[in-house]
Formats: sequence, C-alpha cells, structure tokens
Amino acid sequence: MRLKEKAKVFAGGMIAAALLLGTGFGIRMLTEPAHVTPVYAAPASRIVSLPDFSGIAHMLNPTVVTIESVSTFKHPNVAPFGGNDDFFRFFFGPNFRNQMPQQEQKQVSWGSGVIVSSDGYIITNNHVVKNADKVKVTLENDDTKYDAKIIGTDPEIDIALLKINKKNLPTAKLGDSAALKVGEWVVAIGNPLGYSHSVTAGIVSGKGRRLSTGMESFIQTDAAINFGNSGGPLVNMSGEVVGINTAISAQGQNIGFAVPINMVKDVFQQLKETGKVERGALGVTVSKLSETDKRYFKVDHGALIQTVQKGMAADKAGLKPYDIIVALNGKPVKNNDELVHLVASHRPGDKVKVTVSRNGKTKTFGVTLSSRDDFTGNTPAGRDKKAPENKSLSGKLGFNVMPLTDRLRYQLRLGPSINGVVVVDVDQMSEAYDKFIREGSVILEMDRQPVTDYDTFLKRVQKLRKGDVIMLKLYDRGNFRIVTLDVQ
Repeated sequence: MRLKEKAKVFAGGMIAAALLLGTGFGIRMLTEPAHVTPVYAAPASRIVSLPDFSGIAHMLNPTVVTIESVSTFKHPNVAPFGGNDDFFRFFFGPNFRNQMPQQEQKQVSWGSGVIVSSDGYIITNNHVVKNADKVKVTLENDDTKYDAKIIGTDPEIDIALLKINKKNLPTAKLGDSAALKVGEWVVAIGNPLGYSHSVTAGIVSGKGRRLSTGMESFIQTDAAINFGNSGGPLVNMSGEVVGINTAISAQGQNIGFAVPINMVKDVFQQLKETGKVERGALGVTVSKLSETDKRYFKVDHGALIQTVQKGMAADKAGLKPYDIIVALNGKPVKNNDELVHLVASHRPGDKVKVTVSRNGKTKTFGVTLSSRDDFTGNTPAGRDKKAPENKSLSGKLGFNVMPLTDRLRYQLRLGPSINGVVVVDVDQMSEAYDKFIREGSVILEMDRQPVTDYDTFLKRVQKLRKGDVIMLKLYDRGNFRIVTLDVQ
C-alpha cells in the first residue's frame, strides 16, 4: 500500500474512533451529569424529620383517665297494646296510662379526663358528666374503677372538676394556651370510641373559634378527635396540656375543638372551693368594630357599647351607648370578644378601670363589677317578618324604609316611646344585611339625631354622598343596637 493510501486509512480510523468516543461521552453526559446538582435536591441543612411523639405519649398517658358516666331516666307510661282503645278505658278508666308505673332505664356514656393534682382532682368536660347519677374513673392499666365525685361544673366553657379518693397520682403539667401558634404540632390523648389512651397528632389550625354565643374561644385542631375524646388533654410538644378536647365539627372533615387551658386555670380554684363559677359583668352589650365603625369613631380597636343595663356596673359608673371601650385595667381591648373574656376573668365586686373613647376624647372610669348572673342583655337578632306594604326607596343604605304607621306599630308590638321609620326590603348583598338589619327593624336615630318622621329621614339620606359613613340606632325585637354603614 502506498504511503498516501496508508495515511488516508489512518486518518479515517482516527475520525471513526473520535466519533465513537464522542458519542459515548455524549450519552454519559445526558444520563450521568457528574457536575450538575439536580434542582429538586434540598440542601442538607433544610431537611427536617417529622417529630417523634412517643415521649409525649409515655409522659402523658398515665395522667389520662377513662370516665364512665351513668344516667338514669324514666320512660313515659306505657300500657299493654298502647292502652288507648275503648276496652282499656272502660275497665281501667281514662287515666289508665298515668297509673302505670314508670320504667327506669340507665344510660352509660364514655369520655376522658386528665389528672391535674396528685390528690385526685381531674378535669373533664361538663357534657361528659352532665345529669350523671354516678361517675366512675379508670386509670391507665388499672382494672379498678374509682367512684368520682363531681366537685363543680362550668357549663359556659364546658368544664367539670372531679375528685377520686386516691393519693400520689401522676399529674399533667398545665401550659400556656396564649402562647400557642397556629401551625404548631399538638397531640390529643383520650378514649375515642372506647379505645382507651389513643394518641393522635396534628397541628393548631386556628385560635379563638366560636361555635355559638357566650364564653367560647376554642382552639381548632386537625389532630383526630372522636366521640370519647371529650375531656382529654390537648398537649404541646413540651408535654404541657394546652387545651381540653371538647367538640368536633358536625360536618366531620377532621376539625376538632379544645377549651384553652388558660380559661380552665382561671376557674379551677373557684370550682374547687365553691363548686361553681361567678363571673363579673359590666352590664353592657357590645359589638365588634367594623371598618366603617373605626372610621366614624376615629379609633383602630375596641368594643362599641350598644346598650347599658340600668342598675348594673357600667350604668352606675357612667358608661353610655356610643362609648368605645379601648382598654381594661390599662390593657388594650382588641375587640368585643376579648372584652368579654377580660371582664369575665374577674369576680363580681372586683374593681376595674375601664378606658373609653367618647366623642373623640379618652376617659377612664372606675367600675365595680356586677354579677354576670344579673345581666339580662341580649345579642342583636334579626327578624323574619314579611315586608310591610307601600315600601319607599332609600337605596343608598342597602334597604328601603316606610313611615311607622299605627298599623305597623300594632303589628310590630311597639310601645309609644318607639318612634322612627321602619326598614323594609333589605338587599341581601348589602353591608346592612351583613349587620343584621332586617325587615321590621325601626331606625330611631341617624348620626345621633332622632328620626322624627319619614320625610325628614329621606331628606337627610338624599344629602349623603358615596363614601360617607353614617351611624344608625335601631330597635329590633326588644333590643337597641348601634350600627355604622358606608353610603353607596
């Protein structure tokens, strides 16, 4: 082979080798990128393992008890075959059914509780032992049932205090529910569906939840809570009890609620000493400040006094409707719910300092609290009456009004002291509807000026411009209310 041909063969071989090597390296680079960090790989410092709850379970389980509540009730009189035909009435008389002996039947329900003192005091829910004739408590890994005495109950926050005759018991440490944060881990321990000392875990889903009116301010959690968990502890990651499990959502969806332990600590001593809880009261109805309220009264927090009950603490101290309570004993009041809890944490006869905003000025009153049991104030309520006829337009406010005629006064059962205009045809998409203004509500005042007649009210409304904020005083089903509205 000539030298020139050899050179061509050699060059061709080198090119082929290079192509093979290049192809090989190319495949490796696609399949095994040696110097590229995958975008899905988290830095080692950010990898967090899930918490281990075994230590909390080991620590708290001995303090959790199973509660058996036995109630006795009587069946209505029942005669053979119903006892309602002429045969029985002829031979035994018309009151035969009432002469039959009533039958007693026992009903057993189950719940949970947590030991809070070594000498046998146990916290549970009021509804676990309500109407119980006999209560028994079973400790962990103890087949012996102990008779329990109901020391006291607080239905307002659904708490009961029990006592068993046993010493040197393990006790749970009570934490600070105010320090709880939404999103932190919690553990629920109890007797769900008869499975004693079951442990479930989840997070705090919310705080300050209310299921109805009253003293409620529940912790919401997604830690599984079922029937029988009631009265058991909700525990933080430090092994401290931060709540007493009390309710589940009627719709399910794994939503549970617990009474904050701080509320329990507030009443524990009263229950232990007297068996009941006495709460202080100002004797006012208050409402949450809306954004329009804040602009109208030029405040950024507080609770608006709607009514003042005559003879109660607030009335004696000089508090009035339209006052905004902004602080209690120097502590700022964020809203109406917080005010209720702050006042209720005191007993009747306690002296407190109430700071209000009145006509743009701040003033502090010394108030000696009345008893909550003496307070007869009602929360605002809507009415479902049909709209009276001959309605008139006042659409800037989200509703129409008409004159208060003698016929309407009679239909609405209004006394002679109630004067103004009657609300009709409320727009369900309006702010007025959201604030419970309903057909049949009577507007008594507008911006603190009496509404004397229908024509005057319309003229005043016509002068309003979009963006204005007005205040109305209403009378509805025996209640006086104050609301503010944005003019549309």
